Amino acid sequence: MIELKDLENRYLKGAVALAVNEYEQELRSCRLLIQDDFRDKISHTIEVLFQNRLGKAAILDNTLIGYLAFTGPIEGAFGNVRGVFSPIGGSAFSGTDRGRLASLLFAEAAEEIVQNGICGFALSRYAHDDEAGRSLIMNGFGIRCADAMLRLSDRKIVEKADRELKCRELTGRDKRLAEPLKMGLIHHLRKAPTFFWKSTDENSEWFYEDHVRIFAAEKDRKIIGYMALDDVGETFLSEHPSISNICGAYVEKNYRKYGVAQQLLEYLCQICESEGKTYLGVDCETMNPAALRFWGKYFENYTYSYARRIDERLLVMR
Repeated sequence: MIELKDLENRYLKGAVALAVNEYEQELRSCRLLIQDDFRDKISHTIEVLFQNRLGKAAILDNTLIGYLAFTGPIEGAFGNVRGVFSPIGGSAFSGTDRGRLASLLFAEAAEEIVQNGICGFALSRYAHDDEAGRSLIMNGFGIRCADAMLRLSDRKIVEKADRELKCRELTGRDKRLAEPLKMGLIHHLRKAPTFFWKSTDENSEWFYEDHVRIFAAEKDRKIIGYMALDDVGETFLSEHPSISNICGAYVEKNYRKYGVAQQLLEYLCQICESEGKTYLGVDCETMNPAALRFWGKYFENYTYSYARRIDERLLVMR
């Protein structure tokens, strides 16, 4: 019989083994993923999460067969409610009925978490793990975003380039030239069907941070598109030295359908190759149809983030 226990350090070794196995399973389904030893990265993630004590471990015959661990609580993570988040490595499920195990762990963990006034849940899981993904969806979760990857040597090179379109990196004070496009992206995400809230002040500060590089497409003497590049991403894979990560992109509405984004992406690929990178990553809101279609032409998803918000009116009844 499966026992559901509190997270304890004695389960760490088993948890790391389960998490490494899940990554190896994703490697078999998503062949372009980076083949490297991520055990230390995964181990560190799990150790930090276990110390937070938000989650549960599943034990069968004195052996760890699964776990679910969250970071948080995060104030205002989901509108006006507190939330928790489980990153890649923050959960793992084994056995012959992994979907049922995922459901049991969520139910047991969520009961305690909601009792503490936390109503928002988010989990990052491997994109090709259909069994665990279906279990989360049947438990009321929806997919909100994805991490994807492109091996630069495998890309389809854009050959029909617009000779009047110039791509260049914006540095220093020149970054402000792309700020209207960044605001355009924020307003686009706020509309249907995405309805994604972003603070203009918060993103304005991010835009000028040194580690964020801005690449622009220029035509008719004005900036008509941009892509942002960062060496930091959302997963332990995105921190690997062989990869850079796209963390924002937008093309002015009147210039869409002319291959601007494709040419700008090819320019980024060439820059990354010249700097010794072999991969390019991106994370996008799957609720944004334009982003989903565009990135899906070139990148393969390797994670999905699942989210669920518990009706906070239940808190007054407890």
